[in-house]
Amino acid sequence: MNDTALQSALALTAAMLAAADADAWDEVAALAARRHACLQAALGGDAWRLRSQVVQDLRHILAADRQLAERASAARRQAASALRELRGGTRMQDVYAANAALG
Repeated sequence: MNDTALQSALALTAAMLAAADADAWDEVAALAARRHACLQAALGGDAWRLRSQVVQDLRHILAADRQLAERASAARRQAASALRELRGGTRMQDVYAANAALG
């Protein structure tokens, strides 16, 4: 069990949540890759299974991942809504342009 790597994974999880709050999804993805490497290093071997603090830390990471998934889903819905509005505006502009050409 590598305690330093687990603490790094927890810090990266907090940074991922902060990046998600800032809509910095590229940063979330980059941090997730770093966190994955830390978790692999932290959880090598079987000694970690006996420590309740490790289980608590992993539960914290899983809860944060659920929050990240919810935030990502909300961001996708928001982007889709903005895209629909943009497309609607483009269609209205095309109608106005067509009417101006006819008039």
